[in-house]
Amino acid sequence: MSLTARLIAAAALVSCAAGCTAAPGEAKPPPVEFTQDMAESTLAKIVSGVAENGVAGFCSRHVRGTDTCATLLDAALRSCLLPGGKPEVKRAVRIPQKGHSEGGWLLELHGRTMDGQRYVSEFFAVRPGNGPPQAAFGVYWTGLGLDESPFGPDNTKVPQNACPGKEATRYISQPWVSR
Repeated sequence: MSLTARLIAAAALVSCAAGCTAAPGEAKPPPVEFTQDMAESTLAKIVSGVAENGVAGFCSRHVRGTDTCATLLDAALRSCLLPGGKPEVKRAVRIPQKGHSEGGWLLELHGRTMDGQRYVSEFFAVRPGNGPPQAAFGVYWTGLGLDESPFGPDNTKVPQNACPGKEATRYISQPWVSR
């Protein structure tokens, strides 16, 4: 093969490697797996972000459902509930996609609020497409969980209102949140 023929062949390989996609009917590479470690890493980013920056701007960092997160965060703040130290992951389960709801990882968290109250919450991490994992709602210190949780209906432990001299406020009822 002449030098010119080899250069043309090499150029064709380089250009194809840079821009070729699978032809119709050919298998695409499988999506990157979403692992429990990725879900726990998402939680760790959120916990360290809260430790460094407080809850200001909390819902705009690493949280998928920012409107729902803002509602849940507002309810937590009305009850003077702030996160304490890093929660411990006790159990985890993969939740498959079902109908219109996306799948992800559900982590059972045990921790304490800033005022020392114990909570048990369920933290749901999702991965939209092949993007980075995100918390579905992110407010991990309030004892909230998924409706129809695989951990059971009475799995969570909600801390009491921590505001001095105020009656407990109720969390806004959501179909996907249980107490």
